[in-house]
Amino acid sequence: MSDKYRDPVHGFIKVNTLENKIINSLPFQRLRNIKQLAMTHLVFHGAEHTRFGHSLGVMFLVTRAFESAVNNAKDSGVYIFDDNKFAWYKQILRLIALTHDLGHAPFSHASEAVFPNGLEHEDFTEKIIKETEIAEYIKEIGTDFKRDYGSAYDITPELICDIYRGRNPGEKSEFTFLKSFMDSELDCDKMDYLLRDSLFCGVNYGKYDIERLLSCLTVYKQDDTPRLAIIDGGIQAFEEFVLARYFMFIEVYFHRTRRYFDLMLASALSKILPDGKYPEKTEEYLSWNDNKVLELLTEKRDIIETAGNIIKRRVYPCIYTTKAHAEKADKSLFKMLKKDLEQKYGSQNFLSDTSAAKMPHKIPTKTEVDDEKAIIIVHRDTALCNTISEESNIIQSLANKIDLNRLYVVPELKCVATAMMQKNVKECIE
Repeated sequence: MSDKYRDPVHGFIKVNTLENKIINSLPFQRLRNIKQLAMTHLVFHGAEHTRFGHSLGVMFLVTRAFESAVNNAKDSGVYIFDDNKFAWYKQILRLIALTHDLGHAPFSHASEAVFPNGLEHEDFTEKIIKETEIAEYIKEIGTDFKRDYGSAYDITPELICDIYRGRNPGEKSEFTFLKSFMDSELDCDKMDYLLRDSLFCGVNYGKYDIERLLSCLTVYKQDDTPRLAIIDGGIQAFEEFVLARYFMFIEVYFHRTRRYFDLMLASALSKILPDGKYPEKTEEYLSWNDNKVLELLTEKRDIIETAGNIIKRRVYPCIYTTKAHAEKADKSLFKMLKKDLEQKYGSQNFLSDTSAAKMPHKIPTKTEVDDEKAIIIVHRDTALCNTISEESNIIQSLANKIDLNRLYVVPELKCVATAMMQKNVKECIE
């Protein structure tokens, strides 16, 4: 038996009965109240979508990607798995995709600054998978696989976490291959969030040819080790995918006002949370979602300035931004301007953001086929292989980190601070 979810990005998404038990569990239903893009809805008002829909979308895409890659390889004479292992691996991937974001805090990445004891959302994901009813549902799926295929095909919470987190028990090379569908420069997590975020933000930056990209996935076998690869006809689709992510970071994820509200949230949470951190115990952590945080922010809006700035949407104007790929000279100028303005008008009236930094991709620009980080291109006509770095000028040209530095000022000082900043910049240039 199967159930269906109607998704605005992918259409109908089918799940089996035991997968639906996971979806209907309290830890997974909590994701309905965890926004995918934090405070971005205060800038792009349609961005109200949640980790719930994204998790379903990633499961849908990872299924299609795995089937396409293995079937394309088989059609070209590269035999990877027998039918039993194919079914087992596909189910493992679906479970990894479905559960991969369970550990996100309220407003997703924007509140990770207040995680306790150096933990990350992946650590909470693992705790939730292993310590809640989800563990039992995964074990039920494993029991069915052992009954149908034999004891070697068990699926456990530990196996799901070990593969996703790269601990690679057992069949190391094949588990690494599975992980690449969920954590690589060609993963289904990115494939979904780019399309989903574009749709709900009402922008075109994150769109790319998903059908072409999926249809061109294949498997390259290196010393009997399977690796996710792309048929040469998919080079342009992959370039478009990488560019889509680049433009989404520049135009949406690092948008000046979105970044401002992220900083406001982190500051407010450090004051309204008990001990300034989220709880470490799994049950207590799961009680936190966007609604609970918003209630506290609303209660404290007249007491804590940063909480009030969020609830009342009081935005500090951004009066200076470096270029997208700031170099040493750009950063030096930024620091000088910031110092001069703070000395003149008081540091308490300014807010700086120097952490909007991200590599457009992590693909080495000079690489060989046997480099584990390489994206392999398989040429249909010759059956020869190369890397995307050797084939694509676009990938080579996106080798510099996005590194934006911004300075915000309280609204009351916008005019005088801007005038002083412009005067100082002009003097530096002249």
